Amino acid sequence: MKQTVKLIIKYIFYGISLGCTSFVIMCLSFYLGGGEDLLTAIYQDFARQSMGSMIIGIACGGTSIIYQFDRPSGLWKTILHFCVGMGVFYPMAVWLGWIPFYPDRILYTVLQFLSSCGIFMAIWFCFYLFNRNEAKKINKRLRELERDPNTGNS
Repeated sequence: MKQTVKLIIKYIFYGISLGCTSFVIMCLSFYLGGGEDLLTAIYQDFARQSMGSMIIGIACGGTSIIYQFDRPSGLWKTILHFCVGMGVFYPMAVWLGWIPFYPDRILYTVLQFLSSCGIFMAIWFCFYLFNRNEAKKINKRLRELERDPNTGNS
């Protein structure tokens, strides 16, 4: 139980750092791209903007803790992670003004949501590929250790 609490806290802080890093990258891209109006809006509402980034980071990065457990299946873990991440990200991004929302232009709203889903899936897929590659490296190293006569294994 104590180990699980430590793991949860670790993933919460991992999510916060992911949210803060993403926020800084977003602000830098606005700065370098000449988006002074966007930066001014963020600066004038900095506390809410930065807290929103941390909350989104916890929802997207922190909930990846689910992959550390045996149950549910990988597909359900992915669905849960996606639903929690998008369920927090999209409303928060609209509320913070990162994504414009026009209730009278439903097609625009649907396209924005689908674009957000696509970006989320692309980021998830990059993390998946990275972790799969790391697992292959670890498994290869374990096989090498099993064959090494100096380790006492055959």
